[in-house]
Formats: sequence, structure tokens, C-alpha cells
Amino acid sequence: MTAKEKKLRGVAERFCKFHSEFARFFQTQTRDSSEVAGQYLNGLVQARKKNMERMEEKVPESNEQALQHFVTNSPWDERALLEKVAVDANKLLGAKEDSCLLIDETSFVKKGNKSVGVGRQYCGTSGKIDNCQVAVFAALVSGDKSLPIDFRLYLPKEWTDDIPRCLNAGIPQEKIQLKTKCQQAIEMVKAAKENGVKFNWVGADAGYGKDPGFLGDLFELGLSFVADVQKNQFIHFFDPKEQIEPVGQMIESWANQQPDTFWKPVTVRACTKGELVFDYLHAKVWIKSTHKKTYRQVRLIVRRNHESNDDIKYSVANVPDSISLERLAYMQGQRFWIERAFEDSKGSLGMSDYQLRKWRGWHHHMALTLLAHLFLLRERIHNADAFPLLSCQDVVTMLAFYLPKRDVTEEEMFRQLRKRHKKRRDSIQLKNC
Repeated sequence: MTAKEKKLRGVAERFCKFHSEFARFFQTQTRDSSEVAGQYLNGLVQARKKNMERMEEKVPESNEQALQHFVTNSPWDERALLEKVAVDANKLLGAKEDSCLLIDETSFVKKGNKSVGVGRQYCGTSGKIDNCQVAVFAALVSGDKSLPIDFRLYLPKEWTDDIPRCLNAGIPQEKIQLKTKCQQAIEMVKAAKENGVKFNWVGADAGYGKDPGFLGDLFELGLSFVADVQKNQFIHFFDPKEQIEPVGQMIESWANQQPDTFWKPVTVRACTKGELVFDYLHAKVWIKSTHKKTYRQVRLIVRRNHESNDDIKYSVANVPDSISLERLAYMQGQRFWIERAFEDSKGSLGMSDYQLRKWRGWHHHMALTLLAHLFLLRERIHNADAFPLLSCQDVVTMLAFYLPKRDVTEEEMFRQLRKRHKKRRDSIQLKNC
């Protein structure tokens, strides 16, 4: 074992100290849940499936019922915890040339209709209309490092129109209101600014960029953005307010008219298969803003596959003319990292593995997942010189190896077996009722 590798052996000790940094957030007027919080965090990195039953089987001294109560019923404030996560993330990723706040949503496939916010809606996970929950996230990103720092659970109209259903799912009265995903995104942008998070632009996909109100709000907040838009977005090459009858055209139509000589190849970043190169078009245009007769000038970026000339993406940005096309291409491409953050949170930390139906439990689990992700980010950054390719899954693998584990004696094995079988019998009896 090398000296560098010996340094990594302390990852479990650092993780336990990390628990203690956040202990105050789990102390309520009725009880101190910080010990159970540490057990839950350990479970997120030790258990193969991140539910309370599997956590109890792995984490010493843990108890499924105590874990369930901690997540589902304990009144600790996840918003206060998330504010601290955002502040700590800012120390690692904020105030850099490449710091950006990226907005995106992710979905969680569910069965039945009891889980809070569940409904038939577009599910990015399955790529179709499905029964799922959808949440909007904000991630702080710098270079190839990213961390989700905030989230909002989307409530479909079928929920906000049904007050008893909302109350039964534990949704606070003041939260029972219909909000678009764009409104939720702006709430998170404002919250990040209030928490002192430093970022140079906001990035979003076409689900948000297509909304003139969303882009208008970013203009009003004085923030730069690089947002994807849909191919039927209307653009104008002259200020419409100076024309008697403004004439515009769809982006797709304009892009299709441009000769191949107008497209410029740009290297976006290095990847596992070599350099990632796309072809780009670039122009100044006017687009409709929040109000029907208001237009704002933006820079248009159109990207296509360098080899096949398909897979075209359209984006607009309100950045200074001094920013080069190469820099714009880089900024547009950074949205990749919030998608990678979701992969890490779901694949390594069980973000989507929860068995929780109510509002508080769902929010607590998500906040704890982001907290655990913060530790993984710290480890990757602090060990970057010695291990530049260290991944989130690498850190989780080491934690699962080094953290104390519940001794699985023969007696304990059969205790767990009896417990699983009892749950299965109870489930079968419930279905037969």
C-alpha cells in the first residue's frame, strides 16, 4: 500500500467527524436524533438497498423503527440543513470562474397513488408518461465537480385541488399551492443568492428555457444565463419594437438554412473517448420576454453532432459580447454535470431507493442524501492531487469497507430472516383482506 493510499484509509474516521459537524441540525425540543442521523448516513453508504430494513442489517446499534421515526416523524428542519449544505458547497465550488447554478428535474417511479406528489406525468427516468414523483433541483457546479444543494417536490394540479389528500400526505397547509416548475426553479435561484452562493451563470434545459417568464425573472435578478430552448422558439434579427410589423422565424428553420461553411467545430471538453467536439452556429437575436410585447436581445447558440450533423440543441444566453463562442460552448455543455450528480446520488447513495410516502419523510431523505453527497465531494476535492480520477462510487466503496458493520452471527442471520418473513406474511395478509 502506497503512502497516498494510506491517507484514504482514514475516510471512515473523517465521515464520522463529518456527522458531528451537522449534529445540531437533528436536535429538537423533544429529543436529540443526531445519533440516529449518523446511523442513517452510514446506512446510505453501507446498505445495498437504502431502506431502513437493509440499513438495520448493516449498521451497528441501529434499529429499523428508530430510523423510520427519525426520517418520517422527527420534526428536525431540513431547510436549515440544506442552507448549511449550500454554504459548505459554496466553499468548495463557488466564486470560481466556472461556478454555475444548474437547474434540472429528476423523477422517481412509484406504484400506487399514496406517495406525496405522485401522478401520471412525464418521467425522465423511464422516458415516458408514467406514475412517478418529480422534483426540481438546483446544483452548484464548477468544472467537473457538482453538488445538488436544493430541491422542490412538484405537486401536480390533481394534488393541489384535493386538500384532504394533501393533508393526509402530511403536506403543510402553506405548501398546498400550485406552482410551476419554473416558479420553483426561481425560488431556488433566489435562495442560493440569499445563502451567499457565488455563481456566474444559471443553466437550464428547454423545459425552463421555453418559459419567457423564467428567463424574464433571471433578467430582472441581474443574472446571466445559458438556457436551452425548443426548436420552435421564435427569434428576430432586428429589434421588433423598431419594426412596424415584426418578422420572426423559428430557430430550426433558420438553422436549416445555414450552409455547412457557417458551422464552426469547437472542442467542449475531454472525455473518456477523447475530445468532445460539436459544430456550432452563433448569432445575436431578440426573443420574447415575460410580457407579450417585450423583447430582449440574447446570443443564440446552435449545436449539432460533429460527425452525423444531427442531435441539434438550441440555446440562448444573455452574456456580454466579449465572451467567445468557445466559452459559450463550454458554458452550454456544463449541464452534463447536474445529470451526472443525479447518477451519483441515485446510484451511490440511494436517492431513489426510499420507501416513504409522506411529505416530511420524503424531504428528510432527500436532504440527508445531499448531505452525504457533500462528504463525497469533499473527499474527491481533498484527494484530487493524489487521486484525480476518484469517483463518488469509489468513496462509497471505501466507506462500506472501513465503517464498522453489524456482526452477522448465525443467530443474527436467522433473526433477520424471521423479520423479513414476518413482513412478507403481513403484506400477503393485507393484500388478501
